[in-house]
Amino acid sequence: MKKKVIVVVSILVIIGAAVAAGLWFNEKQDEKSTAKKEQVVTDAVPDMKVFYHQENIGKIKGYTMKMRHEVTRDVVIPVSTQRRVPIQITANDNKIKKISYQVNEPKQEKLIDSGEITGWKQEKGKISLNYEASAIMTVGTEYLFQLTLETDKHSEVYYYARIMAVGEDFITKQIAFAKDFSDRTFVESKSQDLANYLEPDSRYASDNLGQTTLRSTYGMLIWKTFHPEKTVKTEISTKDFCIKDSGEAGTYTMTYQIKATNAQKVEELYHVSETITVWTYSGKQYVLAYDREVNQIWEANENNVGSAFIDFGIQKQTDIAHVESGNQQYIAYAINGDVYVMDLTEKRITPAYQSTQIDSEQLYRTRTKVIKVDNKGNLEYMIYGYSPSEEHVGKSGISIMEYNYEKNSSTERVFIPMNVPAQVLEKQLSELYYVGDGTVYIMIDNTIYYVNLKTMEWGNLAGPMEEGTCAVNASATKIAYNTERSKRNSNSITIVDLTNGTKKLIKAEKGMKISVCGYTGENLAYALAEETQLNHYSFFPISELKIVDAQEKEIKTYAKNHIVLSDVKITDTVISFRRWKKGKEISGDQLLDNTKNREAVATSSYYKDDIKMQELALSFTNNLDSKLELSVRQKGEVRFDAKLEVETKMPENRNQQFLAYGYGKLQGIYGNKDEAIKQARENYGLVTDEKGAKIWVFEEHYK
Repeated sequence: MKKKVIVVVSILVIIGAAVAAGLWFNEKQDEKSTAKKEQVVTDAVPDMKVFYHQENIGKIKGYTMKMRHEVTRDVVIPVSTQRRVPIQITANDNKIKKISYQVNEPKQEKLIDSGEITGWKQEKGKISLNYEASAIMTVGTEYLFQLTLETDKHSEVYYYARIMAVGEDFITKQIAFAKDFSDRTFVESKSQDLANYLEPDSRYASDNLGQTTLRSTYGMLIWKTFHPEKTVKTEISTKDFCIKDSGEAGTYTMTYQIKATNAQKVEELYHVSETITVWTYSGKQYVLAYDREVNQIWEANENNVGSAFIDFGIQKQTDIAHVESGNQQYIAYAINGDVYVMDLTEKRITPAYQSTQIDSEQLYRTRTKVIKVDNKGNLEYMIYGYSPSEEHVGKSGISIMEYNYEKNSSTERVFIPMNVPAQVLEKQLSELYYVGDGTVYIMIDNTIYYVNLKTMEWGNLAGPMEEGTCAVNASATKIAYNTERSKRNSNSITIVDLTNGTKKLIKAEKGMKISVCGYTGENLAYALAEETQLNHYSFFPISELKIVDAQEKEIKTYAKNHIVLSDVKITDTVISFRRWKKGKEISGDQLLDNTKNREAVATSSYYKDDIKMQELALSFTNNLDSKLELSVRQKGEVRFDAKLEVETKMPENRNQQFLAYGYGKLQGIYGNKDEAIKQARENYGLVTDEKGAKIWVFEEHYK
């Protein structure tokens, strides 16, 4: 194991197309440079690619269930002046019977165009065709595009994208510029002028190759001491366009793999996702935004696992979440779609689940979370987003998995279909996802749902609730929420013990209102406010702040005469807040929860490396037995079951939401438009409403 200096940190398809004769597609991928081979799914849906002229500008996955089109923002299809979109379909053992399409305007939810595409032929498993875009489409306006296939295996397969008529061609030069920009970052002698596009900012990391932006240093942009090389051809996907009188902007994501040799002379592989926004003005290209994300393809071996820590290498994420068993013998964690469990006593690691992710786009399409691990190493975890299984082919949802350590196998307990992609689920899922005896609880969009695993019944336990009216304890075994689901008008707090389903109430006295603040470990912090004060403040004016233990016994109170509190924030055991007196803000204060908590056996950390710079790690509180050699078991067997699919019923009337996007990815979902705009501005992106209509775009506010 290599020696390193540890710095511990706290963690709280679319479619493809042939344009004309003479256009050939090279579909083979270099197996030597591919980290993981994709499993063969015999019941797979057809693959699709879309082209702009002769350039493949996107792949879109097919769904066998209807999705919320307005939040499925993977690819935008540019329509040239010829109004022709080349498409290519790989049937994957399907016999295509019918191809239809529809185009909708999102803001008014109005159907613009629909029909059936005819005249195509299926030969040797492939179809090449053209979609003829309607002349009614306004140049520069984004529409929702849906292509539907009927096959012999699937009655309907849906492909979702956005589409925009772009007028005169600016995309070809922008794509060439983007690829050239990317290639030049690997050759220092050709990269000097790239520094002109940077806006270095000391507030952002300059030593973490996991993410590089325009705010990074020039050294970061050209990989500093890392010296990687590309191993596969760069694939490009069009993400957004903005067309103005003063110019045109296009956002493009490039994905590829790289390899590099570490300090121990071991060659390692990485997934790279590189997104650039190119602005064309007076025939010249400029860079408005840039983001490069790098994720090491991690393996459990002696080079990466030692007695002091687990080394995850260069990663986009800056901390690593894990769970521990009650006896602290086992820890479990997820990294880039894979799930691992480690026996600390035996120094043994098992890949409980290994995904079939082969590129950065797939890393965002299907994800995993570890829920809990018991004293025998058995664990529960979830796989969410686009299902990797044949049993749920073409479906999006949440698979709750149960892993048996002794048998080294995972079995599915339930599959919960969800009509949104993984990027949205990632933002919607709170810290609540609990599996008890016979019941699964999850919180989505501030609503707590449950599934009875015996009856497969789906239900609503509580919600929807206002933001900030629900909290989950550290072990995710209890939830506390304002009974009336309101921030300012609740008379009690409901506490639910998820291990047995029992409920308790904490009631406010007459003339008072009550609200959840959050948990510090297993202790609950909540606030009380006088009803007479509510009309004098726009926020919940806290007159008393209380902490109660796991048995709801009061252990600490904060109250000052004629002073009200607001904006309570909890970090570990520190509760901080703002204070007000006679309507004017005074100095803030803190309340400490000194209850002793069990020391964790591992914490998220990072270390410095001369070649790779900052690397993500999980550091052990006490070193493992150095005499033990690391053992790695074979990957676990995984079994899914189509019969375990539950029928979900989600509310059709959605609350007003604002989705902030940046660098071609979803950055957050907000109830407040200003907060969404702030996030989009920070990431050079855009904001859409719950219908998918753009309401704020960075390029339109760029100065």
